[in-house]
Amino acid sequence: MNLGSSPSNCSPPLSSGTSSSNKSSSIVSIGTQFQQQQYANSTSALPASDFSTTSATLFSFETITSLLFHQPITRIVVVLTVLHSLLGLGGKFPEHCSAPSYTLYGGESLGLLISPFVVPLTPTLLKSAHQTLGIAVMLAISNLISFGLFEERLTTLFRGNRSRRSNTSINRNSTRIFRNLVLVIVVLVMGLRQLFGFLFNRALGWAYPALFFSDSVNECNLGLAPFLFALLVIQAFLPDDPHPRTPSTSSTSTSVFVFRRIYVQIILCLFNVIPKAIVWWAGSGLIVGFVVSLGVAYQRRMGRWGGKVRITLYEKQERRWQDQNVVVGLGITDGQDISMTNNSNSMETSEDSDSESDSDSRHSLESTVAPAPALPSTDYSAMPGYVKERTTSYIARRLGGYVLPMILVLLFILVATSELHNYKPDVSNDALNNSIEPTTPFLLTLVIMTAPRRDGVGFIKQTLSSYLDAFPDVDGPTHPLYSRIQVIVYTHVTDHPRFDEARTFFETNPKAQKHVKWIREDGAEKSQRKHLISAIRKIGTSEDSVYMGIMEDDFPFCEGGFQTMLNTIYRADQQVKEHCGVFITTGGSGLIFKRSVALTASFVLEQDELAKQRGMAVPAPDQALQNCMLGNHDYCSSCAGTMVISKTLLQGHLGHDASTSGGHYSPKDFQCGWRHPFHGSP
Repeated sequence: MNLGSSPSNCSPPLSSGTSSSNKSSSIVSIGTQFQQQQYANSTSALPASDFSTTSATLFSFETITSLLFHQPITRIVVVLTVLHSLLGLGGKFPEHCSAPSYTLYGGESLGLLISPFVVPLTPTLLKSAHQTLGIAVMLAISNLISFGLFEERLTTLFRGNRSRRSNTSINRNSTRIFRNLVLVIVVLVMGLRQLFGFLFNRALGWAYPALFFSDSVNECNLGLAPFLFALLVIQAFLPDDPHPRTPSTSSTSTSVFVFRRIYVQIILCLFNVIPKAIVWWAGSGLIVGFVVSLGVAYQRRMGRWGGKVRITLYEKQERRWQDQNVVVGLGITDGQDISMTNNSNSMETSEDSDSESDSDSRHSLESTVAPAPALPSTDYSAMPGYVKERTTSYIARRLGGYVLPMILVLLFILVATSELHNYKPDVSNDALNNSIEPTTPFLLTLVIMTAPRRDGVGFIKQTLSSYLDAFPDVDGPTHPLYSRIQVIVYTHVTDHPRFDEARTFFETNPKAQKHVKWIREDGAEKSQRKHLISAIRKIGTSEDSVYMGIMEDDFPFCEGGFQTMLNTIYRADQQVKEHCGVFITTGGSGLIFKRSVALTASFVLEQDELAKQRGMAVPAPDQALQNCMLGNHDYCSSCAGTMVISKTLLQGHLGHDASTSGGHYSPKDFQCGWRHPFHGSP
């Protein structure tokens, strides 16, 4: 075919009409009028990137039914959710929320795998998930609808604008891409969630209080929330609809509320933060979504997964024309190439490649370039050949200007709602005093065990002062609660100068006179086990107290630790009625038993002492007490699964180099803010 005019690399095509200015706009029409009309008729079938709809249209029965049951991946998720929820309703499995504490330290991997598809319906699961039955069902339906919206949108984007394949083949391919994408997200989210639980609890969280987060290992993980947040980030990374606010033809014309899909999906995702804290669960989804979105962007940049690739030579020529105010309209369909030749030299053509890199034969079209007026009804900027390639600079702008700010805002919302859900005010004195056996004379008796240490070092003064600082002033109004709390300093060593020194020091202290008792029993043997047996039996039988706390004289309370101890005791009484005690520190300090259990523990210690005399290996005294509270001894079997612990250590260790047992610790070990050693155990 002969060319009436051939544009060169240095000059634009011929212009039509006359102009009084050197910068007059020219229109170059490439292709026949039939091809232009054919493209104009096909543009209405191009997939939209964002649909705008009214709330009535989105939440109509027909729309919801289509989203849940007419899309293959969503349909599978619905079936799995129904099956696993009914299994849980039967009381078989699972019995509680999935969390890293159960997965990493309890070996419940199956619970993690089915956790996205479980709707809590039983009282045990509802309590574990902090939800009511109505909220659980509504949240499950909302998440399934949201998942259906993501599948509908992303499969449309992955389908792209293809004309060389049948609709069935295109739909099947886009569904396959979405399915694989979801599987990758599920695996990465579950793995990252367990990694966070380990890092911020038993790894970094062990010795670095600033990096310890209790919920990182205990937060309930049920439902589709993290996967929806991941898909939300991926969708935000992909192109927007060129006309995002144009209502669909099926929308109600009288409605004044028109929303972009992305806003509706953000709201649906945020419904998950209403009943409970999901900062670690959903946060894992946001991070995974960001990483996966980079992979999706790369695939589309290479012309796969619905992306487009432009021929560089033509794009350069187009930019030269644009610099001279030449408007280029391409009247071709998506599957065709453009060839512009100048005598024997031909320019490379624009190509639209699909995700399968199929080997269909390519058709070359040579068209006469002639001056022609633009079709007034054709939007040339919307034509496939005119759409700009998604360059690296575009991805960077999209990332920095839209995706990252959205992720940061969502993370802020997750953290803020988590703080609201986890905020628990200090228990009032009246509530604590009246809720736990108000007729028993003493609610709490704290026994400070003391014995001579190496080099004559003493810590009684500093430790006891931290206790008394938490008591109200004597000259102020006396609250009944503090009349039910007492401190007993106990030793069974006759020659203990530091005991005498501390007793003399506190003789003139009004708080000590009111709340502290001093007990010394004659003896010279330095045996921690016998020391504990003697103290527990003497005080446990003479003092009528609900709780009896075993404390060491080198563990003073941290700032606010005394009140946190009272909060822990109160919540143990409210939430674990059959508990045997509360553990707030480590080793042999901070073990607060119910008095009857403490007396039982003394028999465990006595049995160990007899076994030791027979030459048998026995656990250390503090380990024996811990085992009793854990229910790991026949005498204390009723205590199994009832131990209540504080999140962090409420007492700091002073005697790191003066242990009565001969041990030596770093001065940085076992200090205020450290996570409790038992924290994270299922």
